[in-house]
Amino acid sequence: MLILDSQDKKAYAEKRLKFEKIITCSDLMLPVFDHTSRAAAVDSTVLITGESGSGKELIAEAIHHNSPRSDGSFVVVNMAAVPESLIESELFGHVAGAFTGSNGSRVGRFEAAHHGTLFIDEIGDLALECQAKLLRVMENHCVTPVGSNDESQPDVRVIAATNRDLKQMIHDGEFREELYYRLNVVSIDLPPLRERPEDIGPLVEHFLDELSREYNRKTPTADSELINSLQSYHWPGNVRQLRNCVESMFVLADSSTLTMDDLPESIRQEKHPDHVRIDIPEGFTMEDVEKAVVRQTLDRYRGNRTRAAKSLGISVRTLQRRLKRWINSQ
Repeated sequence: MLILDSQDKKAYAEKRLKFEKIITCSDLMLPVFDHTSRAAAVDSTVLITGESGSGKELIAEAIHHNSPRSDGSFVVVNMAAVPESLIESELFGHVAGAFTGSNGSRVGRFEAAHHGTLFIDEIGDLALECQAKLLRVMENHCVTPVGSNDESQPDVRVIAATNRDLKQMIHDGEFREELYYRLNVVSIDLPPLRERPEDIGPLVEHFLDELSREYNRKTPTADSELINSLQSYHWPGNVRQLRNCVESMFVLADSSTLTMDDLPESIRQEKHPDHVRIDIPEGFTMEDVEKAVVRQTLDRYRGNRTRAAKSLGISVRTLQRRLKRWINSQ
């Protein structure tokens, strides 16, 4: 399901791309859809970046299902979930007796994705030694199972994703620069949910419909005060956290309308802490503090004055007047 409310978004829908699982009405997602559709048409390696829970796997799925490889398998492996000692076996497979406990042979993820797509999630968690082996496979397209001398050449398209800063990891000696450039042929960066609050309402509605079908219950609605409150929350866990929040309210609600009373206590406490401590440098005036708050808010919303003003609780005109005054006073 793709929610559209502008001519630009309508153009994407007319292409009939399979973005059914991606729920959005945010203009910030337009470049994501553009890069996704372009990446789907070719066989280049893709690196998807974004915070945890922002939907990187959904983008990888969309690329696969809209590509010439859509009839092949979409194979997922999460590097953060595989012990370092088993990563090589997980990716490349092993033969019986290759190591203690290997009673039989196992096909690795590369061979399982033959004629399809291999999605390597949390690539930043891959150990340096394993990075070198992955780089070698991506360069020569040959896979050798652990404990074997026999090579195979699976036909695989690789998509990787991470929530980590790989460039900083390269600088710190934690990630191989050659592997980074091998992976980062096509780059897609997902904006966090807090930068697109207009998606909160459609996502809540979608999750409630989904949960109602799963539990065979009537679909509840969320009142406007609750939606406004959810839109003002910072969602460090992004869409995944929002989905869990909605499920909690769905399960525990006593009526067919979700209200602020149904908001999980953990979210309520983060939104309204008992006290807030702000450390202000010595010599800062009230105007200096105001400038710092406005600057940080504009950075958070990538310079979008409408969203920044809404977050600050002032009008766009007021924000513009203050910015103009500060510029003229320099």
